[in-house]
Amino acid sequence: GRNKKFKKFHRKHKGERRPNAFKQDTNPELYEGITKFDSTDQIPASERNGGEGDWPKQWNLTNAAFEEYYKGQGIIGEEEWEPFLEALRTQLPATFRINGSGKFAANIHDKLKKEFVTTLTEEAGKLEEEAGETGEAGETGDESGEKAKAIKQKGAIEGDSTVPLKPLAWYPNEFGWQVQYSRNQIRKIPAFKSFHEFLKRETEAGNITRQETASMIPPFFLDVKPTSRVLDTCAAPGSKTFQLLEMLHAGNDGSVPEGYVVANDSDAKRCNLLTHQTKRMCSPCLLITNHEGQKFPSVRGEDGKESMLFDRILCDVPCSGDGTMRKAPDLWRRWAVGMGIGLHRLQLMIAMKACELLQVGGKLVYSTCSLNPIENEAVVAEILRRTKGSFELLDVSNQLPELKRRPGMKTWRVKSRDGWVESFQDMDDDTKKKSKLFQSMFPDEASDAMPLERTCRIVPHDDNTGGFFVSVLVKTGPYPLKKEAALPELPENPFYAEEEGKKKAAETVAKSEEKTEEKPATNTSNSERKPTNSRWKGVDPVVRIDDEKIQQSLRDFFGIESSSFDMSKNFITRTPLGSKPKRLYLVSDSIRKILDADQNSRIKITSVGVKIFEKQSSPNVKVAYRISQEGLPAVLPLVSKQVFRPTLDEFRLLLEKRTLVINDAPPGIEEVMDAEPSSPPPAPPAAAEGGEEVKKEEEEVKKEEGAVLTGYIKNPFMLERPSLKDEETMRQLKSVYMGCCIAMMRDEDAERLGLVFDGVPFAITCWRGKISINLLTTKNETAQLLEKFQDLIPPEGTDSGKE
Repeated sequence: GRNKKFKKFHRKHKGERRPNAFKQDTNPELYEGITKFDSTDQIPASERNGGEGDWPKQWNLTNAAFEEYYKGQGIIGEEEWEPFLEALRTQLPATFRINGSGKFAANIHDKLKKEFVTTLTEEAGKLEEEAGETGEAGETGDESGEKAKAIKQKGAIEGDSTVPLKPLAWYPNEFGWQVQYSRNQIRKIPAFKSFHEFLKRETEAGNITRQETASMIPPFFLDVKPTSRVLDTCAAPGSKTFQLLEMLHAGNDGSVPEGYVVANDSDAKRCNLLTHQTKRMCSPCLLITNHEGQKFPSVRGEDGKESMLFDRILCDVPCSGDGTMRKAPDLWRRWAVGMGIGLHRLQLMIAMKACELLQVGGKLVYSTCSLNPIENEAVVAEILRRTKGSFELLDVSNQLPELKRRPGMKTWRVKSRDGWVESFQDMDDDTKKKSKLFQSMFPDEASDAMPLERTCRIVPHDDNTGGFFVSVLVKTGPYPLKKEAALPELPENPFYAEEEGKKKAAETVAKSEEKTEEKPATNTSNSERKPTNSRWKGVDPVVRIDDEKIQQSLRDFFGIESSSFDMSKNFITRTPLGSKPKRLYLVSDSIRKILDADQNSRIKITSVGVKIFEKQSSPNVKVAYRISQEGLPAVLPLVSKQVFRPTLDEFRLLLEKRTLVINDAPPGIEEVMDAEPSSPPPAPPAAAEGGEEVKKEEEEVKKEEGAVLTGYIKNPFMLERPSLKDEETMRQLKSVYMGCCIAMMRDEDAERLGLVFDGVPFAITCWRGKISINLLTTKNETAQLLEKFQDLIPPEGTDSGKE
């Protein structure tokens, strides 16, 4: 019967990859837009229950074992049990936060508070009226039923009087927001279409992050400063890491912080997701690694001293996730008491490794999205037992005072598959082995004396959130690691296996790496250095940029002074030795020291720093690289050439049209025309940031231009196209060569509109061809920037920023 179901899938979904059902259930946000599968039989949920695949119709939101277990634990009072279950059975409201370090954080906050709060409240009122007219239409599954269901949910926990969009009371500066509807409902209700489009656009641009309310809490308790050295042991998908980076860069006036963030995850694929999430922060102080949290390596320099030190560590460990039932309803069916028991040892191993890596005086935050005390208080109690006074549990009840939380439990119960177990000593050896229970799971006299009430638990019905647990510890003295206190290691992860023959793919990569190392290096210094990360199969090395020709070409073309910035010190590439670098990355001094000290390649690096330059292949350009938009904020203060300052109208016109004609010859055009008289005008490079789009637009211009003679346009029709005409702008363009350039707002315009960031006016990357200027950004990013301009500068004849 199961084979028939698989064949049915392949017939109807030919070429579509069936995702892992467990990951899909527990991480639904990662599979948005992909066919939803029910993990019971792997049939698309849209084909179950008569085609009604929407949450929660296909889920049975009851579990007798779950109710018995948590009633026995007493995490809430008996009188709260029904509100607790009702909250868990209701879809989680959508929440997001404004990225405080973003250029347009204040602008987005004002737009939410002044525009969307009003419009969504009006629309919600209309939906309530329609829901009243349709009665119980929520059972029909049509549009009116979806609206009725949305209203029912909105009033399920906080009452119908609540506004549909409001800032989180506890989140600083009103940068955290909650929508009283689920993400699914926001997508489906037509009245919320503009708001949904706004969320998608700002998320892609990196200005907001969609994140569950409870998940936003742990980073605030770490108290990260610009000088902090932070480790996120289990970082993917990266929302908390992004928060940590924001805090690291906060109040640093645009300069590179002294500290750094190391974001680690044990899953290589999730590390790629982590890289995608955090690249929007454009931080040179970020290092992403791929290690098991309980085996995270230490790095020592030639002097034997530890080079990768941490004074802040976040341990948001893998857990049973029963606090996420509101967004992963399949957990109701799958939940079993053994889930928490099976993860307890791993959680403890990760936490104990973090205790070793933490400096004296540093803070450690241990958190889970589980309600289970076996995964929470029991782990914290065992940390305090094993460290023997080296750690202290902090009272954080005065931090985030408006956050609704409950104190941790002083005692708890342990249950195996066979029933409740009152004491570890009551079991015989055979029972202990079969039950997989450990003494660290049980409370004792030592834990009774611990201030475990200083930990905090977030329960769903207190503030319409998911379930969560947070504890904060400080290291008060050195922690001596003793062999007898060490936990047994888990089986070796196949990602870290170095033996030959384990995987054919690994052998192929190893052979290619050997061939690469045999090739002569481009310079002496590179060939003398051992390529970082060469021991990790399939992982690109981290190589210093020592090629003087590359450095000098960048200095000459973009006007980067060697006295103010040492490229050989802070530029790295992931291209193997012997090949011309494809991308150049900027790393901070603190990250550079870690890379230099890692001579034995103990760190498996997935990503490091921020991409600054990308390779381009246009033959008519003096330099082989262009500036990436994500790296522009970091490199902009260093650049003194290839910059022009259009008027405000020209800047907005450039955003609207993406291509503007220049009726003047770029410098050096004579050399190009003499060398290749029949060559077509150079097109911008095809890159992920809009190169393909720009290339098409350049080709359209080329078709209509007729002939080009020393850069002047002969076809009068081309002069009718949008163009740059301001005298000062044209004067500045006389010194801008073909290739990558920067359009920067004029000082007075940027100051008037509040678009000065870290002392530098707003700027955007462009490409200059023979007769035009083209944007090097995606259409979505351009639309987002244009919207900001419309908000700040209302077009003539309108009262608002919207046309």
